[in-house]
Amino acid sequence: MKTIVLALSLLVVCSFSFARLSDGKAHLKLKGSQIVASVDDGFHFNKDAPAALVMGEESIDAVKKDAKEFVFDATKAQKKTFTVNYYVCDDKNTVCEAHEEKFQITNGKLVAPSGATATVAAKAASDAKVVEAPLKKNKHGFYEDSFHAALKLAAKEKKLLLVDFNAPWCPSCIRLESEAFGEPEFIQATEKFIKLSLNVDKPALKDISKKYGIKGIPTMIVMNAKGEELTRILDFKPAPVLAKEIAIFQASNKATLTELRKKADAGDLDARKVLADQSYAALKFEDVVKWLVPTGEQSLLLANSEIRVAESAFDKDKKNAADYKKTFEKWIAIFPHSIDAIEWRPDLMKLMKGESKEVSAEVKKIGAENIAEIQNLLGNEKARAETFAVNKFGDMTGFEKAELLSQQVETYKLMNETKKSEESAAVLAKEVATFDLSVERPGQVLVALPYIKAANMKKDAQEWLEKLLKANPDSDVYLMKLVGFHMREKQFTQALPYAEKVAVMKSDSALYYQRILADVLKELKQKEKAMDVINKALAMPEAKLESNKSVVTGLQDLKKSL
Repeated sequence: MKTIVLALSLLVVCSFSFARLSDGKAHLKLKGSQIVASVDDGFHFNKDAPAALVMGEESIDAVKKDAKEFVFDATKAQKKTFTVNYYVCDDKNTVCEAHEEKFQITNGKLVAPSGATATVAAKAASDAKVVEAPLKKNKHGFYEDSFHAALKLAAKEKKLLLVDFNAPWCPSCIRLESEAFGEPEFIQATEKFIKLSLNVDKPALKDISKKYGIKGIPTMIVMNAKGEELTRILDFKPAPVLAKEIAIFQASNKATLTELRKKADAGDLDARKVLADQSYAALKFEDVVKWLVPTGEQSLLLANSEIRVAESAFDKDKKNAADYKKTFEKWIAIFPHSIDAIEWRPDLMKLMKGESKEVSAEVKKIGAENIAEIQNLLGNEKARAETFAVNKFGDMTGFEKAELLSQQVETYKLMNETKKSEESAAVLAKEVATFDLSVERPGQVLVALPYIKAANMKKDAQEWLEKLLKANPDSDVYLMKLVGFHMREKQFTQALPYAEKVAVMKSDSALYYQRILADVLKELKQKEKAMDVINKALAMPEAKLESNKSVVTGLQDLKKSL
């Protein structure tokens, strides 16, 4: 599990050149006429997000969507250039990153095409006409989804714009809504801003997300009335922390990124450090390295960025394993007691083990060092607080011990110490029992769920999802999470009532929800009912919308399979 607590947005038309948490964790192989996608331990596919094979103007939904495996029908993709889109999350369900890969099928293998052109989805997004809703505030004083109107208002009132890029399914976004935006500290700190909330899932807003390079949500960007970025804040932070960061910005000279780059290029070290911090918030790790290395600064910011860059190079070419290993060793030696190092060591152990089931003496030594560091922090409250206080992203308050214990479980597994791993999981279960969770803080509950599951408390995880649904009966988010929970557990009978309920809700995703219901009915061998759902769905007005083309294709393919 990672302490970078964020949930990344669904930007299917973007391709990313920097190292991200999930880069290299998914693997696609051609098996007959199907493309089978698998994912490494510690990660899973996002079943609630779109996943499709796109070729030309045709988009084909994944024919199978499990947490650890997606399957795409490539029958029609022979001798064509096509794109596969999907999303990979870490097992905390706090990181969810968009992936888009272009392929051709050559000699029975998936290969990257040369000189591939932009996908139809990308072209459609760039050509799309944005139709905005009139300005209207939500309960926290944010205007919703009206970017250009908000810019005009900011110009008229001579104010800065605070834009929150978010999505309804994102745990950290939910935390901001329920734990920060309504707090007095945040309200006071932002009273001089025009505040705007943008749902990155909405097709009409995707070009705006792309323009500002939104790779992770929640991302808050402060910009002037010209739309020029001044600063950005990534991930959930408590209201007092957000208020402090906003106050620091307000006291600055409010330079644009373009102005800062000019200063940095002229040798201004302070400008370089600000740009490095902003690049990290934008998940541009190569830029962090570029700006920080000349300063001579050795920081966790630089450490994490160098490791991500080395990881990206390794994912592209396994011959870079030695450099990747040296990068880990360098920064573990410099920051041996950090929570970052506690997370780096298991990654280093995995790298060194490779496909081998045997554990070398060197790997055991690294594991033993990690266990010692974890035990020290578990037994020293002051040291634990100081260690987690320097965490760059997210807020782990209340989850510090659980994070350490989850790392201990993972470390013992990598050492092939099964009994000790199980004992650690039992201790984690006791820690989970102390969590102060409430449906009034739903995002916090979603952050806790992976720990609950890691402690083998699946029944408790289910009960919390049911509590969230009871507290938010009109939300399709928790209905879909319960559908997904039961489907992952192969409990299709339990999934059915939730799938039926979400299928009749008014939503932009109404057509997709029909597809989910049909999937559940198919698994229950209720083919006639599944066929009826599909036929009614295909007759819906939404089925004629271009934006739902991939869902329609998925429904048609499902119909053929019945």
